[in-house]
Amino acid sequence: MANGNPNEYVGLAARSKEGPRLVTGHGRYTDDFTEPGMLQAVFLRSPHAHARIVGVDAAAALNRPDVFAVVTPEDMERDTKPFRPGRYAAGLKKPIAEYAGAVDKVRYVGEPVGAVAARDRSTAEDVLESIAVDYEILPANTDVHQAMAGDDPSVIYEELGANLAWQGTLEYGDTEKAFREADRVVRENLKIHRYSSTPLEPLACIASFDRFSRKLTVRTNTQVPENIYDALRDALQLDDIRVIIPDIGGGFGQKIHLIRKYVVIVALLAIKSGRPVKWIEDRNEHMMAAGHACEQHFDVEAAVKNDGTVTGLRFKEIDDVGGSVSTLTIHFTNKLNNLSNTYKVQNIRADGYSVVTNRCPVIPNRGIGKPGMCYIWERIIDRVAQDLEMDPSEVRFRNLVQPEQMPYTTPNGNVYDSGDYPGLLKRALEKVDYQGLKDEQAREREKGRYLGIGVVIGVEPGGRNAARDMAIFPEMKETPGSGGINGATIKLEKNGTIALYLGSPNCGQAHETTTAQVAAGILGVSPDVISTTTPFDSDIAPWGVAAANSGNNFHLYDIGSIIGAATQLREKVLKVAGHILDAEPSELEIADGVVTVPGYPRRKLTFAELGKVAYNNQSLLPEGIDAGLQTTFYYTFPHAQPNMVPGKDRRVRAQFTFGAGAHVAVVEVDPRTGKVDVLRYLIVGDNGTIINPGVVDGQIYGSAAHGIAVALGEGFVYDDDGQLLTITLTDYGKCSTAETPNVEVEHAPSPSAFTPLGQKAAGEGAAIPSPAAIASAVENALEPFGVKIRHLPLTPERVWQLIQEAQA
Repeated sequence: MANGNPNEYVGLAARSKEGPRLVTGHGRYTDDFTEPGMLQAVFLRSPHAHARIVGVDAAAALNRPDVFAVVTPEDMERDTKPFRPGRYAAGLKKPIAEYAGAVDKVRYVGEPVGAVAARDRSTAEDVLESIAVDYEILPANTDVHQAMAGDDPSVIYEELGANLAWQGTLEYGDTEKAFREADRVVRENLKIHRYSSTPLEPLACIASFDRFSRKLTVRTNTQVPENIYDALRDALQLDDIRVIIPDIGGGFGQKIHLIRKYVVIVALLAIKSGRPVKWIEDRNEHMMAAGHACEQHFDVEAAVKNDGTVTGLRFKEIDDVGGSVSTLTIHFTNKLNNLSNTYKVQNIRADGYSVVTNRCPVIPNRGIGKPGMCYIWERIIDRVAQDLEMDPSEVRFRNLVQPEQMPYTTPNGNVYDSGDYPGLLKRALEKVDYQGLKDEQAREREKGRYLGIGVVIGVEPGGRNAARDMAIFPEMKETPGSGGINGATIKLEKNGTIALYLGSPNCGQAHETTTAQVAAGILGVSPDVISTTTPFDSDIAPWGVAAANSGNNFHLYDIGSIIGAATQLREKVLKVAGHILDAEPSELEIADGVVTVPGYPRRKLTFAELGKVAYNNQSLLPEGIDAGLQTTFYYTFPHAQPNMVPGKDRRVRAQFTFGAGAHVAVVEVDPRTGKVDVLRYLIVGDNGTIINPGVVDGQIYGSAAHGIAVALGEGFVYDDDGQLLTITLTDYGKCSTAETPNVEVEHAPSPSAFTPLGQKAAGEGAAIPSPAAIASAVENALEPFGVKIRHLPLTPERVWQLIQEAQA
């Protein structure tokens, strides 16, 4: 058993603590909670993509005896305040008041216009029909290029005078020189579409307000408590707010941002009615208005030497951000996280354009801008290989950052902590027998069978720096913070068990299991005696700016804080035990929850005996030691400098650790139907030191399945009037388990030099390179037809069309 060794249980497939509870239906989600007198809320939503609200008549609804509160646009404007512009709206030249619901206009189908709280849900739904809204329908803008050309007939935000809401440039190195001295310039136009992660549990909230203490309590399934906390303070001008986050049925970014609107409105209903109010989003609402990944258009240029060396990259990015300005730049700034991917190119220029449209607002979906950045790199590398008639893997090997260059500083200031990118790629090619596959492909083509091989590589950044967005907003007056801070509390209970309180919520990623593994090794106990307390409760959780189930934060901030708290608790245990056992703390050992003096078997104390002393017997405590055995530790990343806060050069550590993965996709395409079958999908990944291999593998399987499904057809489709045509999972093209390929995973870890266990991120990872891997494989399969894959998704219809167009 361990004696202060945090690695004691690291790497072991420890038994899941939360798994049995969750898979047997004993998880406690927001909808599982009830409160006395609780009402049910439903939302009145816009049926139009763009319209002015002329008037709202809710008199009939308010006269219903079973209706306790109604919120209209007039209530919204009178009873709430607009949200403060967040970090992603800092680039607006003119302030725009954004309320939780529509006030003067609706800007996308499904935008909340009002809400009703009634005795039950069916009554509330019936009452919605009695609320009359008079709309003046306006032309809908659904085309970013039309807006960019300046001839769009509809301006969505009159304050801006145009639908191009933000424009900015980041440049590192000397791109002009790189392109001037290049042997050739390779160009391509690319596009990634709108999609979602469709978590099983939609958005949910229960709000209750104590009018005597003026304390508002919300129970909700948000991934980031700070967003809810700040939104309620901003909108309702309340100081005493408690945010409780129970089990969450999947997040993937869907529950970070727009959920704040609904929580504010449900809270307003609770305040107006004087009763607790519950709201549970349905699936159609979620698809329509809970947020989408951004449609991104790229014009890409690479400066290339004739030997395949890429010396510079320029790209122009146009983002369709939908009908809100609050996430205006989120997909552009997230490209700072993997701006140079795994490559040693030092000259990069990015021109960003954010265009508002009459579509659902964009949100920070899994990886946010990182899949787009990886798509840019991997597609242009394939183009370089085609231009030079080289194997795509050869071009990649020529440009990869080498292991001896680690720690490696990227042009925008990221510091890659460790990694062997050539080793990952080499192992992936060996594992699939790359040359053998190419030989098989050639033989099968002779038979009219079209196999394709896609080989890509990408970094997986982890541990978000709160100051990242200041790189494009150096004039930002109210900074969002910097670095990352989050905490953990560990308590040795009176009976000798260990209770652990995390500073972040979790969405089912086995945090209870992995945190117990780490704490157990330090404290010298079995993980079985450690219980992680859920739900997250803002009144007691030690949380900071990094308290987020997003940004791959957990491995850095939560694990770091647990190590700190457990180490401090161990030190205190040894001081108390040493005093009682008449020994120096340094002489003591801990094993199986028993503190002993080596060589003296009778001089020992169990954790239960220590607990009784710490909480019951002041006379046995040493002088200068507080009673109780509980410690709280707030972790900050000790290697956050340089570039924690961007200077004039705009260089910033966007994230702090960098895993990586080489992906190989093998597909077969039927040119008669356009159908793509993924025959094999392999990942050789570097997630640093792995705390629990089963948990990490689960994250890789899930994120790979997400990225593959996105590439092959999952996605949102709008008509020209801004009506969403893919409102059900069937229309959206949700992949089933049967359609998801087997994903092979091999680990090749390069432990981080900067983290206490060598750990790196494992969450967003495989969703970042997988769209590019599928695109590359499909293009390779269709090489005899001359098809070029530029835009996603690759539905059978679209693939068939590409073949027809190439043959025309």
